[in-house]
Amino acid sequence: MLTLHKLKIFMIVYDKHSFNAAATALYMAQSAVSQHIASLETALGVALFERSSRGVKPTPAGDVLYEYAGRIMALVTDAERAILRLSDAQTGQLIVSATPGVSVYLIPAWLQQFQTLHPTINVSLQTALTSEVARDVLNGTYDLGFLEGALDELDNDALGRMRVQDVHHDVVVHADHEWAARESISARELDGVPFINRQPSSRARHWLERALKPSGVKLKNTAELDSPGAIKYALLNKMGVAVLPRYSIEREIERGELRALSLNDVALVRPLLMVWDKRRPFTPIQRAFVAMLAESSAGLGMLL
Repeated sequence: MLTLHKLKIFMIVYDKHSFNAAATALYMAQSAVSQHIASLETALGVALFERSSRGVKPTPAGDVLYEYAGRIMALVTDAERAILRLSDAQTGQLIVSATPGVSVYLIPAWLQQFQTLHPTINVSLQTALTSEVARDVLNGTYDLGFLEGALDELDNDALGRMRVQDVHHDVVVHADHEWAARESISARELDGVPFINRQPSSRARHWLERALKPSGVKLKNTAELDSPGAIKYALLNKMGVAVLPRYSIEREIERGELRALSLNDVALVRPLLMVWDKRRPFTPIQRAFVAMLAESSAGLGMLL
């Protein structure tokens, strides 16, 4: 059977030229993606992709389906927007939760943009830890949740998830630091230097320690703080070195107060995920917010 869900999966496979890459973007098993495509091909009676060890290549039938699928998705989006315009005549609400950092540096601008587009809709933002965001999205407290990092230990079949963007992290120092003139360092150079870290229970800290472990780095924690903002101010007071998401230090970098260095042997990248309760259908307001984000993240839009 041809369904919107299968069409969306098909379009992501088409765009990424890979079942594996599509599965990663969708947070699905590769076997599940393959099964959906095989089911779609059986329903249509044609092959949509040519498979090889280098990936997949669309067949002529696949090219035709992609063109029509794009039209179908555009019509669905138009319908949702039309319904939302009707809903805008009434007071609505969007309640979002996000982890520290994301809730300070990213979500407020998105909510402001959304409210500019839909001024009758009230928006609310709550900051919470990762486990709390996931839990309270599932119990209906929040409409959507945003958090950084994978969710393996919080896995739940009812928890929908989608990568919004990759969050790059940098080694950050004060402008007067001895490393300030450098563009990069090796991970080993972090060994033993005064380091400003997140608190021991932080998932961001666990992620960083796992990323540095293969290099044999032992961080010398001189301060343990509960948010990127607190760490940033400690850096401005020359308390040591830290690793922070790039979005949190843009203003201080522009003003020349802090310096950002890359690690030349360790990739410091985490996914920013949007999560929701799959057991509840999206409201027009939720869909409108996700559609707004999808303008800068094509894969996100394919989920709906």
